[in-house]
Amino acid sequence: MPSSSSARKANIITEGLAFGESPRWHDSRLWLCNWGTGEVVAVDEGGTSEVMLKVPAVLPYSIDWLPDGRLLVVSGRQGLLLRREADGTLATHADLRGLSKNPWNEIVVDGRGNIYVNGGGPAPAPGEHFGPGTIVLISPNGAVRQ
Repeated sequence: MPSSSSARKANIITEGLAFGESPRWHDSRLWLCNWGTGEVVAVDEGGTSEVMLKVPAVLPYSIDWLPDGRLLVVSGRQGLLLRREADGTLATHADLRGLSKNPWNEIVVDGRGNIYVNGGGPAPAPGEHFGPGTIVLISPNGAVRQ
């Protein structure tokens, strides 16, 4: 156990989130999804927050970026991967509706621009385990690989 002199103190950089999810570090700020308000928020090191996007999605939704800097948003229940264009509009990057009846959730983009999105299995009954989940690979141009 580290001594109290070597332990670091955690700093709160933002408060009052309804349900913070999908934290990502991007452009020198912490970005996160505030599921309770339907917003994507960016917070700088001093704690100043800015709403970057109102998400037209029902929970769940998560974020990451293409290598060219465009924001991706998983619209989980709609089964869509959305892309924010330079003018702020959202376009469908990939349609995942035919791949799973369950909501999609988390996302990660690798250094080549390949996108990985997971979808959970059906919610279990009490005492049962989750059903099998799915991970889909989407190319940078939006083509879904199976």
